[in-house]
Amino acid sequence: MRTFILAAAILFSASLFNTSTVQAETFPVIKDQTVLTECTECHMAFPPETLSTVAWTKIINGLEDHYGEDASLDAATTAIILDYHLKNANDVTNTRAANKWRMSFPVMRIIDASRFIKKHKGCEAAWVHKDVGSKANCLSCHKDMQTTGSTKENISFLPASIRRTCGED
Repeated sequence: MRTFILAAAILFSASLFNTSTVQAETFPVIKDQTVLTECTECHMAFPPETLSTVAWTKIINGLEDHYGEDASLDAATTAIILDYHLKNANDVTNTRAANKWRMSFPVMRIIDASRFIKKHKGCEAAWVHKDVGSKANCLSCHKDMQTTGSTKENISFLPASIRRTCGED
């Protein structure tokens, strides 16, 4: 019995140091076909866990001026997308990623969230790189995010000088 308890304790302790979990969060994969179809027409389907219900409500109910673009949808489609985001927003979901992205005050853009700022410290040169283009182009560096939910980055395409400065300390 002691051997079993010792083995279980060792396995549990080892799981605490799993570097893939520590270094990259994983979001639940978005499987709602309406969300995927409509949102990915212009950009990736951003994980709802990155923003609050207040933020998603304002964003999705304001699609006629969606960051300078008219992304209006019919009422039924808008309702489906809003419902999905509200059920999975970071202030109502208890996933590891949602807990890390939750803030005491709602921000309206993912790039203004303290978690984004911390994880992308020093990445300014990456955002203007020809293969990235902007802070909102998550898939340029997080290529598997849409299909696996993993935020593990693949920035080997960036010059070494940018790779060295981009990310957490």
